[in-house]
Amino acid sequence: MVKVLWQFRRSLLVYKKQLTIGGVLILIGSALALALPWPLKVVVDNVLQDKPLTGFTATLLGRSVAADQNALLWICVVVTVVIAALAAVIMYFAERTLSSVGEHILADLRTTTFGHLQRLSLSYHETQRVGDLGNRLTADVNTIQSLLVAVLSVLLPNATLLVGILIISLTIDAAFALLSLLIVPPLFVVLVHYRRLIKAWAVTARKEEGRVASHATETLSAIQLVKSCSGEGRSESRFRSYSDARLAAGLQRVDFAARLPAVVDVIVHTGRAVVLLVGTLRVLDGSMQLGLLLVFLAYNEKLYQPVKQLAKLTTTISKGQASAERVEEVLKVEAAVRDSSHAWPLRRMRGHVELREVTFGYDSARPVLRDVSIKAMPGQLIALAGPTGAGKSTVSSLIPRLYDVNAGAVLLDGHDVRDLTLESVRNQVALVLQESVLLSGTILENLAFGAPWATREELVAAAEAAYVDEFVDRLPDGYDTVVNERGTTLSGG
Repeated sequence: MVKVLWQFRRSLLVYKKQLTIGGVLILIGSALALALPWPLKVVVDNVLQDKPLTGFTATLLGRSVAADQNALLWICVVVTVVIAALAAVIMYFAERTLSSVGEHILADLRTTTFGHLQRLSLSYHETQRVGDLGNRLTADVNTIQSLLVAVLSVLLPNATLLVGILIISLTIDAAFALLSLLIVPPLFVVLVHYRRLIKAWAVTARKEEGRVASHATETLSAIQLVKSCSGEGRSESRFRSYSDARLAAGLQRVDFAARLPAVVDVIVHTGRAVVLLVGTLRVLDGSMQLGLLLVFLAYNEKLYQPVKQLAKLTTTISKGQASAERVEEVLKVEAAVRDSSHAWPLRRMRGHVELREVTFGYDSARPVLRDVSIKAMPGQLIALAGPTGAGKSTVSSLIPRLYDVNAGAVLLDGHDVRDLTLESVRNQVALVLQESVLLSGTILENLAFGAPWATREELVAAAEAAYVDEFVDRLPDGYDTVVNERGTTLSGG
């Protein structure tokens, strides 16, 4: 948990003002919660047992009020209600503030992760499953959100309250306070043991979820092929096997998660029984007032509350840690193709393209191209012919620097593409893919994807030059016709 917070420390610092406000509110709310049991002590000792009220409280109320049992009772009742109401309002604003920070951090993380995935090289994406990456971007980020919200709005207030209780308890009666802490060592051992097991199965479950999402994405993306080959049964069988593996891991995690609160409850109630026994014996022998015992019992309940909360949130924390590791795996990857420190933008390309003694392979041990040299002058049309796998598409991918060559150089207007900024190169090199790709949106928006600065007139002119206008004119809304993802609503021709 601490590792996750440290991992997102920079994001947390962005919202340090809100965190400070939330922290101050938690301190105030915790102080009020610590004051709640004390009116009960006054009622028991000074109203029910008719003992004289002394000390600062008697001075504050005045002798006449301190000696009036009815007045003391009403004052204690009103003070209890006021303290409880103030504590509730303040903790509401504290939880709202800190939970909002968690929401903002996760929105930033999701955007950062998506941007990073887009900047990673094709060589990375070709080794990954799209569904798994999508799962990390959505489900894993949402799980991290649950972790941060739990830490900021649940564990942090409880931890603050715990520290306050320990300080007050040790100040009032150190020996009795230490008695309440006897269960801490066994609780710590139990929590660490079960958290390790739950996290291990949570990691496995998240990996299996990635396989499920990946297979679903792959199948639904190729649903026409699946149906035409009657592959629904085979695809469903594979999906079921992945889903069953996820179920098995999930059931193991649920089993350990269900055991933990039960074990914690047994230890906590054992400790509470010991405190009650020793406290009662001390009240009977006159070494402790009954009201003070009730205060200790109330504090004892609150003392164990953070531990019980931690036990309940162990699953959330373990799943959040597993998801944080999966997202961190992506964020740690550096793009194989990126701008160098001395890269400069190519302002206007004339169109001189050259491959000079280029050697390249998707696997460096198995080159697709060996010592290839090609020159294309501005305005010159060159066709590359050869069998499948000869490297024709590879050559076209090297020009806009979708990959870096293993040896040799790709030159644009005499400049090595590695010395130019990626944006300036790709904005001036058009690449027609073997497979037509359309994004969800209007036809005009798809035309503008590679040239967002172009006007509508320029886009229409480009469509006319490519003879697209004849097809678009037959559509109900022309260039404003909305197409589905991958253009499934349009004819493949």
